[in-house]
Amino acid sequence: MRRQNQIGALLAITSSIIWSGNFIVSRYSIHLAGPISLAFMRWTIATIFMFPFAYKNVKKEWPIFKANKAYFFWMGLIGFSVYNTLIYTAGHYTTAINMALFGSTVHPIVAALLAAYFVNEKLHWKNITGIILGLIGTVYLLTKGQISNIVHFQIGVGDLWMIGAGFCFGTYNVFVRKKPVGISNNSFLLVLFTVGAILLLPVAIYEMNFVQPIVFNTHLLWIVLYIGIGNSTISYLIWNNAIQKIGAGKAALFGTLIPLLSSIEAVFFLGESFSTTQIISGCIIITGIVINTWPSPIKPIKHSS
Repeated sequence: MRRQNQIGALLAITSSIIWSGNFIVSRYSIHLAGPISLAFMRWTIATIFMFPFAYKNVKKEWPIFKANKAYFFWMGLIGFSVYNTLIYTAGHYTTAINMALFGSTVHPIVAALLAAYFVNEKLHWKNITGIILGLIGTVYLLTKGQISNIVHFQIGVGDLWMIGAGFCFGTYNVFVRKKPVGISNNSFLLVLFTVGAILLLPVAIYEMNFVQPIVFNTHLLWIVLYIGIGNSTISYLIWNNAIQKIGAGKAALFGTLIPLLSSIEAVFFLGESFSTTQIISGCIIITGIVINTWPSPIKPIKHSS
């Protein structure tokens, strides 16, 4: 059991490291491809890579997909097409550190509130505490640590894009729980990858031709392979394995490392620097996430005598 926990923890950390690089890629690729084109290439590569693992299940489960086509359209649009486009757009306007902090704050808050309304999931004291700390950390970051700045507050364009991305991912996380019965995880992903890519295709073509042409080089190739294979498929498969070994609650705790890992990577790979405001707000936000995701103790079953 101890070895299983160690392996599970290692897998969860590995997946978090892979995911954390998405914000770095968003900043690094701003001169190589437009945000829509980058998102389109990501889901196209992810679809191709995932196809051998899931196409048999998709074929078998196709009647269920067909009966729920509206659900998969909106999930693909919000959770894949729009969400990642907003992240890659934010990379043109704000730092990777800010992206990581906003990205880790908004979606848990949105998910908790929407879950309470749409799926009747009660807000526990941990959720409320996490939401409050997340909001405090976000306001502290936005006002640069000076509450008096609220009077003259102006939110950055990139931060606004990240807040929009957080709303999309929070919404996706709630409605993914309404996945139709009989759909396997791999086929679910493959169909959403495909929908995400198809919906982006026409606007990506327009962006490539009239807004920002793609700069084809080895840097872009490695970026697309990383986000299409590593960030979209391998990390998901690793994460599922981690959940099987240590449970969803414990695995979620390792997910709180993503903003910290992204910030460290931003310093090393992008030359960004931590400000005191970012450090303090990051500590507040991560504390809120840890409290929100900390697994509740399992109550012992009482046996009647």
